[in-house]
Amino acid sequence: MNTWTALSNEIAAAVDSAAPSIVQVHGRRRVAAGVVVAENTVLTTAATDDDKVAVRAGNGQTAEGAVLGRIGHMGLTVVRVDGLGLLPLAPADEPKPGHLAVAVGRTWSGGVMAAFAPIAVVGGPLRTGRASAIDRVIRIQHAPHGALNGGVLLDPSGRALGIITSMAIRGTTVVIPASLAWAAATKVSTDGGTKQGFLGVSSMAVPLPERQRAGRAQAFGLLISQVSPQGPADSAGLMVGDVLVAFDGQPIEEADQLVTRLRGSGVGKSVPITVLRGAAAVDVSVTVGERPNR
Repeated sequence: MNTWTALSNEIAAAVDSAAPSIVQVHGRRRVAAGVVVAENTVLTTAATDDDKVAVRAGNGQTAEGAVLGRIGHMGLTVVRVDGLGLLPLAPADEPKPGHLAVAVGRTWSGGVMAAFAPIAVVGGPLRTGRASAIDRVIRIQHAPHGALNGGVLLDPSGRALGIITSMAIRGTTVVIPASLAWAAATKVSTDGGTKQGFLGVSSMAVPLPERQRAGRAQAFGLLISQVSPQGPADSAGLMVGDVLVAFDGQPIEEADQLVTRLRGSGVGKSVPITVLRGAAAVDVSVTVGERPNR
């Protein structure tokens, strides 16, 4: 057996071993791949506002998945699928530029797609928002492809180097390292929930001048731009112009953080919230409501 044949066989074996742990998730507007990262837990780039999504395994069977939350700065969604029965992929050590890897996803019809993807760059941070950044990213010598979006980057042993995204930098595709993505998924699984709570506010991330932080270390908060009449926030006395900086004792700097915390807090629960009103910190209790039907 020549070297080429041996290498081809090893690559195919790694892809074949990982393929059962790569699924499809039907998000808001399109289908994306997803990776099983823990028991009954899928990490995907599919974006959705729904509490439930359809998850299709490689054998064609479809199950209902419950959205636990979104990792906003990474553009990832965590989904729980009870009884999924697929083995999670083990995370690999961070690669180095020049290492060889394989990108694996699923085609529209559900078939496996694999592409040779040498490591081009490993570094960071990569800023993804006003108050957010991914500490480390991997970039592969492969342009973004729909079938690979949400799939996995494999090392030669078939372990996961990271989650493939649709983000591109100078013709290379951004991959979120497994060490970061798996840890973030675990946190969302712990903090999140299967039902979306509701405050009744619209908000946007804004930088906080140091003199307005009221002794807090964080540099960003959520400026409340709209309060729904008779909604939970309105009933608690929150006002347009307040800057939300903490929810249930946890700092809040991005809207996706608040969305995930609302999933974990539970409808009907009274939760402490801290807002900055001018230069003063104001603590209020808000009873989380149930999100109205859209």
